[in-house]
Amino acid sequence: MKDKIKIIFFLLVISGGVVHAQEKRSLTLPEAIDLGMKNSRLLKISQAKIEEASAVLKEATQKKLPDAGVSAAYMKLSSAKIDLKSNGNNGGNGGQTPKVSQAMYGIMNASLPLYTGGRIRYGIESARLLAQAVKLDAEKNRGEVVLNTVEAFVNLYKTKLALDLVHENLLQAQQRVKDFGNLEKNGLLARNDLLKAQLQASNTELSLLEMDNNWQLANLSMNILLGLPEATLLNPDTGLIAQQWKVLTIEEYLKDAHNNRKDLEVLHLRKAAAEVSVKATKGEYYPGIQLTGGYIAADIPRVLTIVN
Repeated sequence: MKDKIKIIFFLLVISGGVVHAQEKRSLTLPEAIDLGMKNSRLLKISQAKIEEASAVLKEATQKKLPDAGVSAAYMKLSSAKIDLKSNGNNGGNGGQTPKVSQAMYGIMNASLPLYTGGRIRYGIESARLLAQAVKLDAEKNRGEVVLNTVEAFVNLYKTKLALDLVHENLLQAQQRVKDFGNLEKNGLLARNDLLKAQLQASNTELSLLEMDNNWQLANLSMNILLGLPEATLLNPDTGLIAQQWKVLTIEEYLKDAHNNRKDLEVLHLRKAAAEVSVKATKGEYYPGIQLTGGYIAADIPRVLTIVN
């Protein structure tokens, strides 16, 4: 029994030395929520999705604008065969054919859609609905991050309280063993009662080791969640938890929950976007009308020049 107690005390000393080497930090619930929001990978992914949906909406909107393009080419010719046709001589040019060593041309055109069967209009509407859905998804994820942070903070607080309580019980049990030892030496207490007190103290020490392990795990999980160094020793500030909160009725809680169901709003928006996408697809049945204009220029030195 004595060897077992020595081993437990040795482990406690080692654990205490490790904790002493850690950086200590006081943490309030608002600070935990703020850090959780800043370092959440889920929210970073949500922000990237919002930017992607905004780009898709911008692209769909720009389809209403004119589309312009420019192309040009320059060719270096080694030995080109030239056959010039004319109205006066269908068989070809009887004179000397000029030598051509290069040719170049350029084309510029622009087109403006006038009617596309509603594909552009429905495409913009669908992209707008999907962008709203992605933003609501981000708000829902933000609520989940806050909830997870609060749960982790409360768990850390409860574990710290349990650890302090077991430590206090251990001090009382050790004092009891000391008192019973003095009584046993003076013949005022049976040896069996002293052994029972020592056994109770040993069990309390084992409980303290278990609670300390739970505390270290809760502390590590909180550090990972908040993006803090893993060696940081957190001291949860319970001021916000201890204050009085207004308690609502069941009906009020249900009403608030129904009004803040972002996931239901997301489903409605995605359903509406799907219906609009169906209309855009049906627009493929109709012909498209667009206004097109352009300019072309070509030049073959000593042979041909075209502008139009």
